[in-house]
Amino acid sequence: MTTTPLPRYRQIADELREAIASGRLKPGDALPTEMELCAARDISRHTAREALRLLTEDGLIARRRGAGTVVTQPPAPAFAQPIGDFDSILQYARDAAFLPDRARPATAGEAKRLDLTGAFTAYPGLRRASGAAPLAITTIYVLDALAPPLEAVRALTGSISEWVENAHDVSVASVTQRMEAVALTKTDAAKLGVAEGSPALRTLRRYTDVSGRTILVSESLHPAGRFAYEMKMTRQRK
Repeated sequence: MTTTPLPRYRQIADELREAIASGRLKPGDALPTEMELCAARDISRHTAREALRLLTEDGLIARRRGAGTVVTQPPAPAFAQPIGDFDSILQYARDAAFLPDRARPATAGEAKRLDLTGAFTAYPGLRRASGAAPLAITTIYVLDALAPPLEAVRALTGSISEWVENAHDVSVASVTQRMEAVALTKTDAAKLGVAEGSPALRTLRRYTDVSGRTILVSESLHPAGRFAYEMKMTRQRK
């Protein structure tokens, strides 16, 4: 199978992004100018400008008067979600819009990997907040009998689980959440605009009804620096 190479400006951006992530370029360090990038990489000025634009949009570099283009301080996560209750999960769905690419049947491989029993519809897409860089690659799997039309998902201002409850009079009894650190594949990294192998947080949420049946599963990949979980712990004193 042949793969389409990344555009040259994305290759340049990824190389500079890796230099920043590794610490070879530190906050306050000056980046090469567009003309310097052109001479060093044998690229057009348009290509150099587009590479720097991607890094600027990701908050990794900024133009400073008298200093040119410099590496910025690592940005705070674009979205922080509390851990602890179901309402916080629903709030995330309201604040971070889910933009599905399409609706398709879940594959046999996905069903086996995610322990799905029965036929499920998959909605792959991205999550975004306030027009910023994507917060996550997300795929949501819904039991076929409860799955909403794609147009309904695209129009939602809340979560798919709320739509299922309202449309089918089915109650979500529990949500199990699993989190783990992973490295992004080339394909996923390209969708998120980061370097291949970049760290990411994988979250898997399983929604079950009162009978214990899995009715919805959500799988997300959050690149480092754009999302964080927060948990408040209160000390109990005797």
